[in-house]
Amino acid sequence: MGLFLSLSSVVGKSKEEVLFALKKYAASVSGDLVKSDSIECVESNIAKVQEANGNVTIYYPSDYLEWDDSAEFISKELNAPVFSFHIHDGDFWMYHFFVNGEVRDQFNPYPEYWDDESGKEVHEQWMGNAEAMLDYFPHLTKADISAYLVHWDTDENGDEKAYDSDEYGRIDWQLLDFMKKLNLPCEMSEDGEFEGDDYTIWTSRLPINNNKLQAKQDTAIQFASKPWWKFW
Repeated sequence: MGLFLSLSSVVGKSKEEVLFALKKYAASVSGDLVKSDSIECVESNIAKVQEANGNVTIYYPSDYLEWDDSAEFISKELNAPVFSFHIHDGDFWMYHFFVNGEVRDQFNPYPEYWDDESGKEVHEQWMGNAEAMLDYFPHLTKADISAYLVHWDTDENGDEKAYDSDEYGRIDWQLLDFMKKLNLPCEMSEDGEFEGDDYTIWTSRLPINNNKLQAKQDTAIQFASKPWWKFW
């Protein structure tokens, strides 16, 4: 099985603001977010949080399936541009770009992965639009990022780079080159691990392996007054 990676990058907000919004999202789905050094936890609940260049990136636990929901919530809560990035099974990277909780743009270089018969309409839906981002990244021009937003032909050589300065070609890790162009935090250690401060997150879909907190969570789920999607 290849790499599954999900992360949110929040533009123009502080780490404290982003953590507050993420904690609020977790609470809306019968969970919470706390510093990992304040709780006994397991790796499957640990998120990494980086801050740089006035932006913040959250690297979610491997079993976390709510990356789009989180990004949408944070974007609406903070009235901020937020990327929801995903690497799917080591095959490709993709994103949804939210502004104030609304999808402004989306990209997938290989949408036929899920549907071999996907036609022109689906390709256009997922082709990405560099101009949709330029208002939020004044240091960029369309030419700086448009070469990333292309359809991948799986019969072509994946070593081809979008830009000469890139580290990666048309593979899943091209995501890091894209993030660097946008000045989004994406630091990794020498052994390939994402850096950042550790936070423990859990939701109704990603329970925490802690008996005391599990009992608290089960009670919260049982007596929840309304579904999470009606939170706002």
